Amino acid sequence: MNITIGLALLVVCATVYALIKRYETRLVLLAAGLFLCCISLDPMYGLDAMGKSMTNKSLIMAICGSMGFAF
Repeated sequence: MNITIGLALLVVCATVYALIKRYETRLVLLAAGLFLCCISLDPMYGLDAMGKSMTNKSLIMAICGSMGFAF
């Protein structure tokens, strides 16, 4: 098994464990995502993907709706 795949599986298992133990969800998912981006040797990929998805029209509607509901 490739070392990258092994590390990725370990990160996923650690993430699931941390979520079950009720650690801060946003912090756990952000840290796991950044670590996976660093493992893939492309640390900016996560930010590029977020920037690309933020210009999607359907996502803007969902964000505005959830912000209005939260207000």
